[in-house]
Amino acid sequence: MARIQLINFASLPYEFWFGVPAATGRRLAESIPNVEPFMKKEPEQKPEHKREEALPERLIKRVFEGFGAAVDRGLGRGATTSQGGLTTTALIDRMKRLIDERARTDERGVRIAPHLLKLKVEWGRHAEAPPEIIKELEHEVLAAAIDYINDSRYSTLAPVRIETEVDIFTSGVSVDPTYGEFEQQLKEQDEAKRREQELGSPFIPRTQTPDVRVAARVTTADGPRETELVFKPGGPRLGVGRGTDNDLYINDRSVSKIHAALRMNKEGTLLVADTGSTNGTFINGRRIAYGEAREIQEGDVVGFGDIEVRFRKL
Repeated sequence: MARIQLINFASLPYEFWFGVPAATGRRLAESIPNVEPFMKKEPEQKPEHKREEALPERLIKRVFEGFGAAVDRGLGRGATTSQGGLTTTALIDRMKRLIDERARTDERGVRIAPHLLKLKVEWGRHAEAPPEIIKELEHEVLAAAIDYINDSRYSTLAPVRIETEVDIFTSGVSVDPTYGEFEQQLKEQDEAKRREQELGSPFIPRTQTPDVRVAARVTTADGPRETELVFKPGGPRLGVGRGTDNDLYINDRSVSKIHAALRMNKEGTLLVADTGSTNGTFINGRRIAYGEAREIQEGDVVGFGDIEVRFRKL
C-alpha cells in the first residue's frame, strides 16, 4: 500500500498553487480545513460606541477625577475605589463641621457663622485642571455652604462668598471657613474676654503675634554673609531670588529672579518651596520638586542654584 505524506500547505508559497495569482492561492489555502489555524487573520473590527454624555456630566466627572485623590490626601484618608461623589461629599462634610465649630454667639444671642470660604488648591492640581473645572468646584462648595448656613438658621457678618487660591504649601484641596475681614477683630475680642475672666480685670489684646528672627548665612564666591529674616508663624511667605525685591536677595547667575519661597508654619517650622527656578532648589544636595514644600531642619544646607544657605534661629 502506498504511504500518504502529509504536507502543510500553508507553509508553501502561493506560486506553488499551479502558478495561480497570490489572491487566488490565499482563497484556496483558506478552503482547506486543517490550514486555517496557520493562517494570519485580520483583527476583527469592534463596533464603535458613541459617547452620549452630556456636557455637564462630563464636567462633573472631570471634577471628581481631577480632585478625588487630592481631596483624599487633604482629608487624611486613604485612596478609595470610588472617584465619584464620595470625595467631594467628604470635603463638603468637613466644611460643614468647621462651620459648626467656628460658629459663635453674639451679645444678642444670635448664632453667627463664617462667611468667607477659602478654597486652597495644591499648585499641581490647579495647573492640571482647566479653569471651568475650578469654577465648577467653587460653585458646588459655595452652594452647599449657603444651603447649610440657611438650614442651620445661622446669620453671617457679610454675604457668603468663596475665594480660591493656589498654595504650594497646601497638599491636595481644602476648604477653610473664616470670618474674613472680621477675623482678627473677633480673635481680639475672644482673647480679651478670656483674660478678663481669668484675671478679673480688662485686658488689652495684642494686635500682632511674636515674630521669629532667622539668620540666613549665604555663601558665595565673594565669601559668606548673613542676612536677617523676620518670620511670622503661620504668616506670609518670604521670597528668595536674584530680583532685588526679594526678602532674601542673592545676586548670582545660577539663581532665578523669583527662585523660591520661605515660610514658617504655626508650629514654628521653617519650610522652603521652589517656585519655578531654572537651576533648582536643594536640601543637603537633593533637589526638591517644583512647588513642593519641604521642611528645613537645624544644620541643613539649602542650595539655591549654586549658592548654599544655612538658616538658624536668633
